[in-house]
Amino acid sequence: MSRASRPEHSRPTVVIVIAPDERSAEISIEGHRQIVTGQAPRETRRAALDVATGYAAGIGRPVLVDARDANGFWRLVATPDGVVQAADTVEPGRPQAPRPEEGRRGRRGRVPLIAGAAVLALALIVGAGALTLRFLPEAPATPASGGTEEAAEPLPWPAPPGFAGTVVFDAEVAPGTEPRVSRDGELLSVIAPGDQLHLYDAEGERLWAADLPVETGESLGIPHIVRYDGAPAVVLETADALLFWSEEGGAPDRVDLPDDAVAQYAGESVLVRTDEDDFVPVGGELREVEVPGGAASMLAEGDRVLTAVVDGPWVWVDPDGGSTEVHAQRPEGAGEMDRVLTALREYVIVLWRSAEGDGSHMAFHDGQNGAVVAAIEVDASDLEGAGYASWPIGTRTASYGPTVVDLESGDGSVVPGFAAEIAVGDQVFGELDGRSVAVRADGTVSDLPEGAERPQGLLGDNAVVLHDDHLYAIPPQ
Repeated sequence: MSRASRPEHSRPTVVIVIAPDERSAEISIEGHRQIVTGQAPRETRRAALDVATGYAAGIGRPVLVDARDANGFWRLVATPDGVVQAADTVEPGRPQAPRPEEGRRGRRGRVPLIAGAAVLALALIVGAGALTLRFLPEAPATPASGGTEEAAEPLPWPAPPGFAGTVVFDAEVAPGTEPRVSRDGELLSVIAPGDQLHLYDAEGERLWAADLPVETGESLGIPHIVRYDGAPAVVLETADALLFWSEEGGAPDRVDLPDDAVAQYAGESVLVRTDEDDFVPVGGELREVEVPGGAASMLAEGDRVLTAVVDGPWVWVDPDGGSTEVHAQRPEGAGEMDRVLTALREYVIVLWRSAEGDGSHMAFHDGQNGAVVAAIEVDASDLEGAGYASWPIGTRTASYGPTVVDLESGDGSVVPGFAAEIAVGDQVFGELDGRSVAVRADGTVSDLPEGAERPQGLLGDNAVVLHDDHLYAIPPQ
C-alpha cells in the first residue's frame, strides 16, 4: 500500500490538548490518556508530536492529529516515518475536516529510509490573512536580510568555538526543516515559510525562490546540494521522484524513481539503488550502471559510480560500460590491506594491518588515484560501529569513528568516545561523553558553551547556525 492516505479509509486519531501555561499536554489515543511535559512551550509541543508519530509508526499507518491550545484548533497528519504536516488550512477556533484527496497525485509505494529523530515538517498555513500555524512556536518575524550590507548585530546566544558572536546575515526557515550548505561553501539551500525553496550564495544574497511542487510533508528529508549534469543543483526527494533545480533556478528537472528505490548522497551526486540495480540521474532520467560481480556500489560522482570489494582495488563504472580500476597506495608503516571500510565524498577509507606488530592504520585515500591523503594509527576495535555518514567529511578536516584528521597535512588524532556529526572548517563537531564538543585534528577538544548551537556548515567563511526556525551566518573569530 502506498504511503499516501486513502480517502475511503478512516484514520486513527490522536487528540493533543496543550495546557494554558504550555508546560504540559494531554494526549488521548483510543481512549487512553497520557501527559507529556516540557521546560518550554517548544519542548512540550515536540514531546506531544513525538507521541503521535510514535503511534503512527507502531500501527504502520498515518494518523490524524487534533491539536488544541489556548489560541485555537489545528488538524494535522502524522506519518509512520516521523513527518507531521497540516491536514488542511484551519482558522483558530474553527475545526475543519481534511480536504478531499481525489485530485492529488498518488505516491507509488516507496518506503523512505529516514534516520534519527522524527522530522517535524509542519507547514505555514497561508489563508486570507497569512495566518501562521502556532502548533510549534512562531519563528521570528525578521525577513531575510538580503546580504552583508547591514551592520552586524549581536548573536542572541553564545557562539560555537572558533566563531564570533555577531550576525552577518539571517533568514527564516520553515518549522521542522534545516538549511543545507554545499561542501565548497558557495551555496545555501533553505525551505522557507510558505513552502518555498530558496537558494543563497556565499555572500548571503538570495539567488532565487521557487514554490515547492509538492505538499509539505511529501518530501523525504531536506534539500541537498549536489552536482547534476555537470553543474551544481538543489535536489529534493519525494515519494516517487527526485526534483533537481539548477543554480540558475527555473522549473525543476523531474527524475522518476522505481517503487523500491533508495537515494544515497554519500558522493557529490545522487546514487539511486534498488534491490537489483544501481542508477545515476542523467538528463532527466535514471541510467543504469553495471556493478562488477562481488562488488558493491558506494557513491556517485557525475555519471560514474564507485564500486568496491572488501579487500582489493575499487572500480569506477559508468552507464556506457566504461570502467577504471584504482589501487590504493600503502601508507607508511602499513602492511597488507585489512579491508575497505567505506567510501565517503571523494575518499575511500581503508583499514591496513601494521607492517610490524598487531596494530592497524586507517587511511583516507583519494578515490580517483588511490593516493594516501591522511593516515593514522588506530586500534581496529575503536572503529567498530562507525557510521556510514558523509557530513563529518569536510574539505579541511574529516572524521571516521573516533578519529579526526587534517586533510591538508595528513595528520590526525584518535579521541576515544567521540561521535562526529559535521565537519566545519578546521573542526569536527559532535558528541563526547554526553557533551557537545568541537574537535581539531591535533586532538584538542572544545566544549560548546551552554546554549550554543552546532554549525550546519560553512558558507564562505561564515558558520551557519539554526535557532528557533531561523538561520544565522556568523563570522570566524
